[in-house]
Amino acid sequence: MSLRPVPLLLSTLFVLAPGSPEALSQERGAVVGVAAPLSGPRSSLGEQLEAGARLAADASQVSVVEADTQCSAEGGVEAAETLVEAGSTVVLGFLCTDALLAALPPLTEAGIPVIDIGVRTNRVTDDREKTGHLVWRLAPRSDAEAAALADWIASNWEGEPFGLIEDGSIANRGLVDTVRRLLADRGLEPSATDNYRPAEEKQFGLARRLARTGVTRFLIAGDRPDIAVIARDAAELGLDLQIVGGESLLDETAPDQSLAAGVTALAPPYAHRLEAADGSPERTLPGYSVLAYAAMQIAAQAIGAAGETGQPLKEALDAGSFETILGPVSFDAKGDASAVAYQALRWNGEAFVREDEAGRSAAGG
Repeated sequence: MSLRPVPLLLSTLFVLAPGSPEALSQERGAVVGVAAPLSGPRSSLGEQLEAGARLAADASQVSVVEADTQCSAEGGVEAAETLVEAGSTVVLGFLCTDALLAALPPLTEAGIPVIDIGVRTNRVTDDREKTGHLVWRLAPRSDAEAAALADWIASNWEGEPFGLIEDGSIANRGLVDTVRRLLADRGLEPSATDNYRPAEEKQFGLARRLARTGVTRFLIAGDRPDIAVIARDAAELGLDLQIVGGESLLDETAPDQSLAAGVTALAPPYAHRLEAADGSPERTLPGYSVLAYAAMQIAAQAIGAAGETGQPLKEALDAGSFETILGPVSFDAKGDASAVAYQALRWNGEAFVREDEAGRSAAGG
């Protein structure tokens, strides 16, 4: 299963342009299928997806039909059958790998393109040419986080000693190993490496080891509570660490220990404030609502473009550039989106804010 909790960040206001290609989709009688886990333990995330898709559908003037994937292979097949029977023109959604991989064959057989917003497994698009699956992806690839962290370290710490720390988990050990390899390709090597046992109330042992290295800049691949404790205990020993981490810094709160100001997190841009074109009050889209909203915008514009030109919807998705709340989106030869880039966010003591928009407030989780 490929599923990540989604952080809440702040981006620019988006106003839906009147007369945009979305409006053409209504004339074509388009039905957009929405596949989401609407039951079970992942239903809250599925509800985010559903809400974003419906909000964008209202603005884009398309019809919506929903199906519960249950975050399982069986649910994926059942959802695909439901959406085929409903006459879907295109399907968006999917948060879990098993459900998506099971749904793709019947949807592809029916000639229905899929816009994935949650599954990051590389093979979904890496194998697209071999499988022939009609899949395009807004979700970041699973290797995108490591690439973003390596880019950030190379840009900010080049020429300075830095270290890499992980919590011993398979995922975070793999993340650090990939970052190390990407940095080595640029001629950069860490001056220190270490690991720690997660979920400990104190991390003085690690803090003392770090102090002995003389290094103060560290990538820490771990959960937010652990990173908060490491920074706290290091500060108590007089060690002022510069810390960067990944999306996990926004995944959960640390009620007993706040993050130290200045900690940097790299994460995709998810939450947006929306200002309605009709002047109604703006609203904030949380979590997977954002990617679902953007996917619906893409679907509607692609349907409109295909209707105007007479080209297959697949070709419209491959060739088009789509205006969304994420900015302009186009897809590469594999079907991965160009828009979901990681951003650097800095904890200011109360919230994570974009480094290039430090004056704005944002939800820090």
